[in-house]
Amino acid sequence: MSTPPIRTGTLAAISVYCLPILTGLAIVYTAYLAQNILLLLLVTALVSLLLAPGVKVLEKLFIPRVVGAALLISLLVVPTSAFVAQLEAPLTKWAKLLPELSAHVTSSIAEIDNAIGSATQLEEQSQQKRSWFSWFGNDEVEEPVNPEDGSIIKTRLKETLFTFASDVLVSAPSMLIQFLTMLVLILFSLVFAPKLFRHYVELFVAPDNRDTFNSFAITAQQELSRYILTVSAMNFLLGLASVLFLYAVSYNDALLLGTIMGLLNFIPYVGPMLALGLITIGGLVQWGLDINVVIAVGGVIVLNIIESQFMTPLVLAANLRINPFLIVLWLLLCGWMWGLVGLLIAVPLFVCVKLLLNQYKYGKPWVDFIST
Repeated sequence: MSTPPIRTGTLAAISVYCLPILTGLAIVYTAYLAQNILLLLLVTALVSLLLAPGVKVLEKLFIPRVVGAALLISLLVVPTSAFVAQLEAPLTKWAKLLPELSAHVTSSIAEIDNAIGSATQLEEQSQQKRSWFSWFGNDEVEEPVNPEDGSIIKTRLKETLFTFASDVLVSAPSMLIQFLTMLVLILFSLVFAPKLFRHYVELFVAPDNRDTFNSFAITAQQELSRYILTVSAMNFLLGLASVLFLYAVSYNDALLLGTIMGLLNFIPYVGPMLALGLITIGGLVQWGLDINVVIAVGGVIVLNIIESQFMTPLVLAANLRINPFLIVLWLLLCGWMWGLVGLLIAVPLFVCVKLLLNQYKYGKPWVDFIST
């Protein structure tokens, strides 16, 4: 029997659905394969949007753009470098403490494993003695085998720590080069991008559409800069409040853990939970099972609730209306493509896309869909 011919309408319908799917997959895999250059460009764009309003203000005060851009970059890099230097001591301490914690956890796991194994073998022996069929078999029971202290888990933990340290040492020169490259790109973006944009409008945009195009670009840049600046300020205040509170309760390494709290707050849902877990571990190491751990963790939870439920939504209510399920999916995608840096910039990038769609009339339905 001959197969019926496929209708032209069916082929057209298939092509309508397949083309966007294939295009989306091509974009995703291209973003994954080109993650080094894309991450560099995206972080550069976000930092440039953060500093752009300051450069404009300095330009109005008759300070050249190149001088203003260099000044703002210096004001951002120098204090940050000095602050990171202050974190060297607690980071070194925790780097030395991690092997001891892993050995303690491993020994605890080994003890639990031994206890479970002994109980299981005793249960098997008692069942064998109670069984009627054991009369016809061999009554000898093998002695339980106690696992050695150098278990597989302990070996794997040591290998993981060694691999992590080796990766950090190997990637340090590359990270330094990328950081310096990013600073140069930020400087060039702040100085030359506006002039390049004006020439693009003059050369490629029709005269009747130039005012609309300029208005769209200015509004989009202002909204993006406002969002990035506000979120960065909120997370900075959360980190500062966490540091001060942890200092007030005599928490060791309050500066390090408070900084981690503010930094990981860029990652919704997952970031604060991870930071609270680290604060809990640090409290248990310092105080053990004590009420001080509950006070420290509870206070940071209260600060995070105040920031996430009251302060930030009050300032950015319209921009933060994003479906949580879409945020989780976006975090998974950015984390798979770009790792930890992708997780940190995922939500700011998502909100930037939403703001751009909101400026485009055909993007209004997608904005309503994202805000569901």
